[in-house]
Amino acid sequence: MSAGTGAEGGAPGPIERALTRIAAICLYAMAAIIAINIITRALGRALIPDDVEIVSELMVLVIMLPLAGVTAAGEHIRVELFTARAGGRGRRLLTVLEQAVGLVFAALLALAAWQGAAGAWASQDYYAGQLDIPMWLGRFLFLAGIAAFLARLGALMLRALHGPG
Repeated sequence: MSAGTGAEGGAPGPIERALTRIAAICLYAMAAIIAINIITRALGRALIPDDVEIVSELMVLVIMLPLAGVTAAGEHIRVELFTARAGGRGRRLLTVLEQAVGLVFAALLALAAWQGAAGAWASQDYYAGQLDIPMWLGRFLFLAGIAAFLARLGALMLRALHGPG
C-alpha cells in the first residue's frame, strides 16, 4: 500500500481548496466546542447548548468537504497489487475501472444526499433542542461535498480515457 503522490489527479482547484479550508475550520470549531463544554461542565453548566448536534453536523463536513481535494491530489491510500505489475495500457485500464466504480458509488451517494436534503428542506425538520438547528443545512453541505467529489471523479475519468498512455 502507498499514499498517492499527487501526480495522479493534479492539484486541487479553487473550489476544492475552499472546501478543504471550510473542513479545517469545522475541525477547529469541533475541538473548541468540545473543549469549552468539557471545561464549563466541570465548572457547573455547559456553555454551548446542543453541542452534540453541532459536533455531529460538523463531523460530517470534516469528512465530506475535503474529499474532492484529496481525490484531486491523488492522496487516497491504495493497494497497488495489480497496478504495480501492469504495463502502461493495463494501468490506464485499471485507472478507468477505478474511476468508473468511484463514479457509480459517488452518483448513488449524491442521489441519496439529494433526496435527503430535499426531504429535509420540504419538511423543515430540525434537531429538537435549544437552538432548533435545521436538518437541511448539514444535508445540503454534505451534498456539496459529494457533488464536488463526483465532479472531480468525472474529470479524472475523462483524463484517464483521453490522456496519454
